[in-house]
Amino acid sequence: MEPRPTQGAAAAILDARGRLLLVKENYDRRRYNLPGGALEGEETALDAVAREAFEETGVAVTVDHVIGVYRLENGFTATLFRCVIADGLPATPESGEIAEVEWFAPTEIPHPRSN
Repeated sequence: MEPRPTQGAAAAILDARGRLLLVKENYDRRRYNLPGGALEGEETALDAVAREAFEETGVAVTVDHVIGVYRLENGFTATLFRCVIADGLPATPESGEIAEVEWFAPTEIPHPRSN
């Protein structure tokens, strides 16, 4: 049995209008989230945020800065990065993991959503 991941990374990507790029899970609780996920192997948080953003939205990102590092009640540590699209247009991937990729005003994020 593989050990449960203890670290992850997420991307806060905003457009020129200040909207956040969110993904909607196609599994579990089908929540809206920032693109992101667990680190794999010896991957760094920087590597993970770039990989996850690309896998979940189809865009290549560059990291602008770290917004914060958050330790959750279950011991998982998540690093949130402010990212900028370097290449590509957001689109729902064909993997089936993500149901939607959409821009939302921060005050209009739909439910259910991650807290």
